[in-house]
Amino acid sequence: MSDFLKIGELKENLVKLIEAKFELTKLNVQDKIEGIAVKAAYALITFILSIVVIIFLSILIALGLNHLIGSSWLGFLIMFGFYAIILAIFIFAKDSVQHSIKKKVEEVVDEHLNEKS
Repeated sequence: MSDFLKIGELKENLVKLIEAKFELTKLNVQDKIEGIAVKAAYALITFILSIVVIIFLSILIALGLNHLIGSSWLGFLIMFGFYAIILAIFIFAKDSVQHSIKKKVEEVVDEHLNEKS
């Protein structure tokens, strides 16, 4: 009777099916992690390059102001004041800035999730 039902073969096929489903799940998770890592690395490199560009652009503007004004330091003082004002806005408007950032992150995440569906 057991030869007719081939219980051993059914059990072996069931174990293989479970293993295959586990491997498929593992590959899906690995693919998602790789996608997140690639996007994070790209964002970090873009951020670093943007900071470098901003620094050099600020130096260029300060030197241009120095030349325009005829001073060797006043352009740098103006740029310092500009960045100090931006910093003060970020410090004193902390809640609204954080809310704006949170809203933007939610939009990006929602867009990404809708893309995957």
